[in-house]
Amino acid sequence: MTLTTAGKAFLLTLTILFTPLCPAQTEQQPETLIYRQIDGRDLKAYVFRPATSTTPRPAILLFHGGAWQLGDATWMFGRAREFAHNGIVAIAIDYTLALDNHSPIDGVDDAVAAFRWARDHAKDLNIDTHRVAGYGVSAGGHLVAAAATLPAVRDRKLTPDDRPNAILLYSPALNMAKDPYFMRLMKDHGDPALYSPLQYITSALPPTLIIQGEEDTIVYAKDARAFCADATAAHARCELHVYPNVGHLLTRNLKVQYKDFDSDPTDAAKAHRLEDAFLRSLGYIKP
Repeated sequence: MTLTTAGKAFLLTLTILFTPLCPAQTEQQPETLIYRQIDGRDLKAYVFRPATSTTPRPAILLFHGGAWQLGDATWMFGRAREFAHNGIVAIAIDYTLALDNHSPIDGVDDAVAAFRWARDHAKDLNIDTHRVAGYGVSAGGHLVAAAATLPAVRDRKLTPDDRPNAILLYSPALNMAKDPYFMRLMKDHGDPALYSPLQYITSALPPTLIIQGEEDTIVYAKDARAFCADATAAHARCELHVYPNVGHLLTRNLKVQYKDFDSDPTDAAKAHRLEDAFLRSLGYIKP
């Protein structure tokens, strides 16, 4: 597909946000695998492996943003390289975009399939099936949170193998029940509330970290707060870090938050350090 101007701006922002801090890490190229074949299409997983290990490694699957309609897995390569540098098998995932009669349901279904695929191929990937995290940005955050919370996708009940063991969400879309944009994408495809993570929080929610801008007008800080409040009430772990004076993807450009991003570099760097600390607390990264 051809990127719109907004899409190109989104890509530039993600390049800045998720480019590794260590230049040497950019040299690693991923192994390209097919995790799903559906409707005559190959969906790819890009695997960044850490240094060779005789014991299974933790894994993290990364899902890009782009309003469910833009982007691809390459947008997450920079952050994936950083995770691999820290000893995690990092896998950037392509998923079906909500174009050509597809809807966000297809992306959720792909995310679920990706987690299941990773565990089914744990031996080849050298991963620990009990430590498979999900990392999602914006719409990708919705996919990860949906895989963690929804009881079913297209009437198929989800199993533990379909779900992440921990989730890291960066400016995530969490409350889809009455979101006008999401409702438009879901037209004739199903009830948006059935794909809204905020509606399905239980004690089974895996450990969760959320990075959120206070002034975000694309996805709201109040929804992130409600998500974590419900998680805490259910006795699940949820850490929320809200950054003042910035919007979507921690942009300083508060007037137009769907393009021309100007993400605060100090806030973004701090957010990545918090993500690493969160993974370290779970044993994904060595102390």
